[in-house]
Amino acid sequence: MNEVIDFMTKYCDFSNPNHIWMIKGISRNKDNDESGVRFMRRMVLTKSSDIVDCHKEIHLLANDVLTTYRLYVSLNARDVIKATFSFQKKMIDIGMGIAQGHDDALAMSKKAGSIWKTELEQNCNRGTKRFLLDVDNDDGTKAMAILAYLNQYVKTEVLVFRKTISGYHIVFNACDTRQLLVYCKEVNAEVDLQRDSMVFVEQWKGEK
Repeated sequence: MNEVIDFMTKYCDFSNPNHIWMIKGISRNKDNDESGVRFMRRMVLTKSSDIVDCHKEIHLLANDVLTTYRLYVSLNARDVIKATFSFQKKMIDIGMGIAQGHDDALAMSKKAGSIWKTELEQNCNRGTKRFLLDVDNDDGTKAMAILAYLNQYVKTEVLVFRKTISGYHIVFNACDTRQLLVYCKEVNAEVDLQRDSMVFVEQWKGEK
């Protein structure tokens, strides 16, 4: 099995019927010069078998030979029940805007699919509680030390230790991170603690 597919299959837990996951394909300015195309696609994974199909579709869309692309998966599962209620409220607000003659509300009413994905991404609609420690500008030395510290001194379970373009992503279950951040400072690690974001999956160049 493809390493990327294998990683996402293990990472995305669909055991809770309320939970889905999201993947995002993007092109970043830092990876491309002016010749690259702007790209951003979000796809919803409702079951494990969606992973292969959505991964293939993003690669088919992200095929400009002058552009470098990245793929990310949501750090946390998204709770569709929570998101449904916030989506409903959003659509009511849009309906009220249309009734009042607001052009921006009318424009938004034509983007219901995009609005739904945006609501899924809201922090209040996460279904799991995983943290991401983004270790930047590291060859693995500091990231490995942080991993060892997490396993030995922090009451949590490490779920992912993954190489990124310039460092590492470490994903673990939510916990008290105060001492962990103190340790990161002691080893002079450039870190960013994120409670609901995206985990790096892969980078690729478009093909003909």
